[in-house]
Amino acid sequence: MKFRYDINALRALAVTAVVLFHYKVDFVSGGFVGVDVFFVISGYLMTSIIMGRLAKGRFSIWDFYYDRAKRIVPGLLGMCFVLLAAGYFLLEPATYHYLGSTSIAALLFFSNFRFWEATGYFDAQSDTKWLLHTWSLSVEWQFYMVYPVLLMGLYRFERTRRSIVPILGFIAILSVLLCIWFSQDDPIAIFYLYPQRVSAFYLLPQRAWELLAGGIVALQFRNSEQKYSGILLASGFLLIAISLFFVDKNLPWPSYWALLPVTGTCLVIAANRADASPFQNPIIQTIGKWSYSIYLWHWPIAVAAVYFDFTKTTPLKIACEIVILAAIIASGGFLLSLVKRVSAEKLASERLPGLLAGAGALAVTVGFAFLVTINEGFVNRWPEGPTKFADYDMAIKDWSYPGECNGMDPLGNLRPCQLGSASDRGVLFLGDSYAQQIFGRFVENAKLNPENSFTFLTSAGCPPITGLRMIHDKLHCNGFVDKALQFVEARDFKRIVLVANWYDYFGPRDGAICFMEGASCVDTRDPARYFAYLDASLASLRTRLQEFRNRGAEIVIVGATPRGDWDVPVELAKRKFLRLDTQFIETIDRDAFEELAAPIKSRLISLASSIGAKFIDPLDFLCDNHRCPTVDETGVPYFRDRGHFRSGAVTRARFQFLDEAAGLKRSLSAASVPAVNTP
Repeated sequence: MKFRYDINALRALAVTAVVLFHYKVDFVSGGFVGVDVFFVISGYLMTSIIMGRLAKGRFSIWDFYYDRAKRIVPGLLGMCFVLLAAGYFLLEPATYHYLGSTSIAALLFFSNFRFWEATGYFDAQSDTKWLLHTWSLSVEWQFYMVYPVLLMGLYRFERTRRSIVPILGFIAILSVLLCIWFSQDDPIAIFYLYPQRVSAFYLLPQRAWELLAGGIVALQFRNSEQKYSGILLASGFLLIAISLFFVDKNLPWPSYWALLPVTGTCLVIAANRADASPFQNPIIQTIGKWSYSIYLWHWPIAVAAVYFDFTKTTPLKIACEIVILAAIIASGGFLLSLVKRVSAEKLASERLPGLLAGAGALAVTVGFAFLVTINEGFVNRWPEGPTKFADYDMAIKDWSYPGECNGMDPLGNLRPCQLGSASDRGVLFLGDSYAQQIFGRFVENAKLNPENSFTFLTSAGCPPITGLRMIHDKLHCNGFVDKALQFVEARDFKRIVLVANWYDYFGPRDGAICFMEGASCVDTRDPARYFAYLDASLASLRTRLQEFRNRGAEIVIVGATPRGDWDVPVELAKRKFLRLDTQFIETIDRDAFEELAAPIKSRLISLASSIGAKFIDPLDFLCDNHRCPTVDETGVPYFRDRGHFRSGAVTRARFQFLDEAAGLKRSLSAASVPAVNTP
């Protein structure tokens, strides 16, 4: 194929957008659409190569696979090997184990499935997954495995050969419909057992239309005469620009929003203006040629910045990351030139030695990753490690709330959890994952006292307040609270306990929730209006709770448990391994947390006071005057992450206030709490 400066410039644009987005340059809010641009380019080039060779009668599927492997595998292999080698000295066992297992997935091109399966509420944050970006390479490789076989089959027969474009168009339409359907907030899908894992983001069937769009351009819109090229070019870049600067990560993606960058990329390619002078700028062309290496290495650098606590985005930090990235790529360029020089020799110019060398390197790296995985990240690298890391690993996994009791099923039915006798006169816990974290304490109580009845009605990430909606309902919150209150109305619970991470949900600038006003939902960033709407929502909840009080139910509102800035067991393990100070990880600043909580906490106290309910503040039991410990006297974490206590911790005496909240002990005063003025 003739080299296309315009396509190479698109590569440069795409990788620059992705890097700026991942390095948290705010004005490029939609930089992640660079991946969609890459998919279109890939579909265009692969279709051109395959159909060009088929037309000349010299297409070999093995040559095609060899060429793709030669393009993709060496860089990926080198990155994984370097990370595994460096990780042996720098990464604590849990993180190193995860790197090993995901390296296998990346090198065998199924990492998109691996990361798709890990999209639940409690999974590690994206910015700590060293190989998360390899999902797109897996999607492309899976496409490469299937696509040439499809085109060969269609090309073989005269009738289907004439209909290749309509057939590809039909498949693309099916794919885009799947993409839109599975991108919605609350799809009813065949994956109904795992609604939180249904995602169009990672999987080929929902992404195939982007690659096929490029293929259709290659077959149908070559535009060798460059007709309307100026209009096509301007329109294409306008659509891409809209995607980069006006789309943000809160939108369900890809969905129909992805039509913007995909259509824009198709228009730029169809314009066929490779001769345009801006495209031939040497800097742009160099970035385009290095785009794959930049894409591979920019993400591990960003993760390293988070892992080693360089989390504050500054111009200096971004400049340092770019310098490091350039140094890595320059080193890679030197090694590549050396390899090319060696491969010019007669022996190396034959394909078999290269295949054997590549297969050997792949086997060594996969074997290395396999050893890291089966040895649990080589926990013995640090003499004191096994026992300590066993404690940290236990803390991370210590969660007893049944997943099948979370939220609603895909048909919108509630999924309560029942402990003890199935009595409507028992205790109902209503809330989010902070209500789920106390489940373990009442499991033991129900075993010892089977006459007690505890019902848990919870949905992770969903505030138990009426009159509001999540703008991007990724955790299927909308409708849950209303149905939960209907559930309560149909029963006669003697006590209703509301437990939630109240203080993290509400902030005018978060842009996470909107407030119902008639049939519309108002999203406001003005603090005065925001808190006025929040007060109206709390008043609506007050009315519902007052109805239950009038029927004889006792109401208890439990404030949020302390939450810090660190994923406690992971951060402790990392710092212990690197022999760094852990003192400030072992406590949470109560004063700072109280300051964060004040606007919502005062409103909850007023709500409880107004209906004669109780408000219990966990900070009074879990903290001293100024600090809240995150580890026990032996150094074992109380927390399983940065906010949730592990199930074993809540069974301790420090959490006796939960028994009092459930009415199992009567040491708390039954008098209403005094009213306070809300700010």
